[in-house]
Amino acid sequence: MTPLPGHKQAEGACPLRRGRSVSRSRWRGVMAGLITAALLPVAGAAQDAAALQVMPARDGAGAHVMLADGQVVVLRNAGDLQIAVRMLIAQGRVAEAQHLARAYAPDHPDHAVRVAYVDGLAASAQGNDVEAVRLWRGILAQRPDLDLVRVQLTGALARLQLHDSARYQAEQLIAAGVDDRIDGRLSGLLRSLDAARPVQFRGYLSLLPSTNVNNGTDNDSVAIGPVVGTIPEDQRRQSGLGVAVGGEASVRRQLDPRHAAVVALEARVERYPSIDRTNVTSQLSFGLERRLDHGAALARVLTGTALKDGAQTYRYSGLSVETNLRFAERWRLYFGPEYRDETFPYSPGEDGAFVDLPLQIDRFSGPDSFVRFIAGASMGRKAEERFSFDEARIGLGYFKEFSQGLSLYADATYAHRLYHADYPGIDDPREDHRTSVGVTVTKRDFTLAGFAPQVSLRHTRTRSNAAFNDTTRTEADLRFVQEF
Repeated sequence: MTPLPGHKQAEGACPLRRGRSVSRSRWRGVMAGLITAALLPVAGAAQDAAALQVMPARDGAGAHVMLADGQVVVLRNAGDLQIAVRMLIAQGRVAEAQHLARAYAPDHPDHAVRVAYVDGLAASAQGNDVEAVRLWRGILAQRPDLDLVRVQLTGALARLQLHDSARYQAEQLIAAGVDDRIDGRLSGLLRSLDAARPVQFRGYLSLLPSTNVNNGTDNDSVAIGPVVGTIPEDQRRQSGLGVAVGGEASVRRQLDPRHAAVVALEARVERYPSIDRTNVTSQLSFGLERRLDHGAALARVLTGTALKDGAQTYRYSGLSVETNLRFAERWRLYFGPEYRDETFPYSPGEDGAFVDLPLQIDRFSGPDSFVRFIAGASMGRKAEERFSFDEARIGLGYFKEFSQGLSLYADATYAHRLYHADYPGIDDPREDHRTSVGVTVTKRDFTLAGFAPQVSLRHTRTRSNAAFNDTTRTEADLRFVQEF
């Protein structure tokens, strides 16, 4: 775990920088105590503090600080400062802790960070978690590598009942291996968040400027054997500014410490005035979640539908099993096989079975950064063989929290889909090569009613030997989120 920035560790101290093990039981106990305090309210009221006397240590390493009661505190590094201010705050000497932070190494480049951190502890001790969250988010906007500050932020978010934000931060810390060093306290926090909110609602409003709102093609002609036909204008690619409204409602009931029943309803409405089109999709699921030692698995029964301008164009029912699992150190795996029995009322030849096998493996360098390895396969077995297919895909993603309050996630994927029977008009089966590049940027230090702005851009190019399916699409999604 990365502590607050400071001087070199004292002789015999256990280093806490990322990538180094924390193996000594004494330091592990100290840090576990700090983390436990971070996840719980801090008791104590501020007292007036007299001026502190700061003297260099005799060996030149660190400083001796005389407190108002005459007690001398030896500060050899920033770790000593962390412990000292926590002890003072626990004794109700909040203002004195703040003065101590200001007095220690005022010329150090990270002095302002340490002061803001302790001011956050002081605000939390006085019951002002809103101010504490503001201060700690401000630190992480510039120094996202400070894991201890992130833990403090997670606890304050949970106390403010900002469940989505607290869950996001806790999951990042857990995936980065921090939870393993503090005896699973963050996992316990996640369980308490679930128990505190058995009924959940999420919603969003986004803009969807797209270069392909009708899923049309750029081609203006199609070959049907020896005959070349013209593709109608309304089936060519059209641009427009759309609006999407979506939401999810879920009910969770804990059956025992390891099992929970989950019911969820999701819906999304897209409106494109330029082509006078309204798309509606919805899904209802009933699931059973099982907690694993290092993650969770959710088995669900699904049913869903899609409508275009009020007419049902697609419906399905099926099963899925989603597994989120941490393995080794700083590795996270997602595997979500899904089976659907699909019906297309306006294209019965596409009726049949669909199977998807998505796989993602994340390698964390810390809660603020990971590399994502993407792979997967899917297959369709349809009423007509020309609609049956096999697909394989591969990709790479990267997430990073930068200074200036910016978070970035980018990915690129490639997929190859081959159909089984000849496509009408050509002497070969349809074959698609699909490339997709996306980027999502979140501004963490600008909030509106607790939400941060997030912009997503995605460009997808499908090259197909079937003219109507040779398409290009670019999408932009602007929304406000709490997952930061």
